[in-house]
Amino acid sequence: MPRHPIELAILSAAQYSAPWLICVSGGADSMSMLHACRRAGVAGVAAHCNFHLRGEESMRDEAFVRQTCAALGVTLHVTDFDTDTYCSQRKLSLEMGCRELRYEWFRRLAKECGLQRIAVAHNADDDTETMLLNLLRGTGIRGLTGMKGDNGEIIRPLLPFSRAEIQDYLDSIGAEWITDSSNLASDFKRNFLRNEILPALRSRWPGLDKTLARTRAHLCDSAHLADSALTRALGSCSEHLLPHEALKESPAPAALIHAWLGRRSASPTQISDMASAAPGAQWHLPEGTVTKSARGLTFSPPGFDSPLASARIVVEKLTNSEETRLSLRADRSQSAFYCAPPARGLHLRPPHPGERFSPMGLRGSTTVAKVLKEAGVPPAERGSFLLLADSADRPLWLP
Repeated sequence: MPRHPIELAILSAAQYSAPWLICVSGGADSMSMLHACRRAGVAGVAAHCNFHLRGEESMRDEAFVRQTCAALGVTLHVTDFDTDTYCSQRKLSLEMGCRELRYEWFRRLAKECGLQRIAVAHNADDDTETMLLNLLRGTGIRGLTGMKGDNGEIIRPLLPFSRAEIQDYLDSIGAEWITDSSNLASDFKRNFLRNEILPALRSRWPGLDKTLARTRAHLCDSAHLADSALTRALGSCSEHLLPHEALKESPAPAALIHAWLGRRSASPTQISDMASAAPGAQWHLPEGTVTKSARGLTFSPPGFDSPLASARIVVEKLTNSEETRLSLRADRSQSAFYCAPPARGLHLRPPHPGERFSPMGLRGSTTVAKVLKEAGVPPAERGSFLLLADSADRPLWLP
């Protein structure tokens, strides 16, 4: 008898990624994945989270999953969470809190069991919901491409199948599932979209799901092209410097800045400001500080394992002098640099790779690395020293 398309998809996905941690809630999607894995002979163990949010129904779900895994001969791991306390302490929504709790546990369990992937049962309907939710929140091209079938850690073998196809599969093999009553209420954004909005859209546009799936495929191709262009544009940039020339040549400087910052927590407003602000502007992120100069954008991490770990610039005027004294102070050292006013735009940052500067008393220039080497600083510590740069981001002084 030919295998069902869902079982064939499971086999194909598992070819180079098994064994799996099979995440099972008891609903139709995860139960179809569990049964298909068992019937297709895909190696793995199951995992179930009890968030204790629905009283007896939560205990019913756990008992059902335990009974099914025992009948199938699948090893099952179960954990309990005090979800309300976790969310209250971290000021998270229940939806976000549950997500953090389960994925943190899934990752730990997968590592302990030596498993290659965390298998979750998201389907094509979930993918459509995610696309529309991201659109309503405000997103770029990547947010509209939906979920990845396999990102190297999480695998979604049911992503090509609709919720109706999955339930038909369970009926065809005589398998049972249970319904989470909270999914029937429209209080959460995803549930509102699923229960209220999408049925209305489908009644007006019967081919909605296939159309949006096709759109996501086109957007994925566009995203790959955009990523390739951004990679080329960032090829000559370091993680600490995005040159003015790269920004000037880019047709989309905000997108270039977003890619350069990576996972650093800059808001869309900050990124837009970075693209248009004049030299001298600064933005403080949780991971460090971005400074705009005539040279471009410079990123400075918040701390360094060096005598200058808490360095700051203090501007003082000398007595009976028109000069301005700049004093760089730190926990374990203090030194001073003198220059004439104005002192605007001066900032501390780590040196760029291969950077040159002209120390006082030296004809010509030398590299920062050479100065630190001659000062006896070990190679592993040289990247933790700060230098003082002007508004054009030119190095003035290495304390």
